[in-house]
Amino acid sequence: MTDRIDDFYADVDALRLQPVVDSFAPDGEMVFPNTPPATGRTAIRELLAGLWSTLGGLRHEPRHRWTVDQGTSVLEALVHYTTPGGTEVVVPAVTIIDQDTSGLITSLRVYQDSAPLFAAIAAESSTPQEVAH
Repeated sequence: MTDRIDDFYADVDALRLQPVVDSFAPDGEMVFPNTPPATGRTAIRELLAGLWSTLGGLRHEPRHRWTVDQGTSVLEALVHYTTPGGTEVVVPAVTIIDQDTSGLITSLRVYQDSAPLFAAIAAESSTPQEVAH
């Protein structure tokens, strides 16, 4: 199942929404910091589309991966977020991924402090823009 996780994160980093959503079981759940759990593909799509619309890009730098059992993995990564203005914000994260026997994600729980990212986005939006003459 490790290769499915690699494929999943390649899709996440490329902001390919539909393949990411299709990686979840129909009743799969995604839990992201400071948001209610998203249950089901429609809710997961809405959560990710909302988050990704605030970003210029992202990239996961895997640090460690542990396989707990046949269906559960823990991934530690540095997540390199790019704000719409081009600022890079690096946030450490740990994600617990549960998969069913077919490899679909039944639960994905992200643990990270997103405050630095949202502070950078807010700072960019409050900075006066230069006006062309």
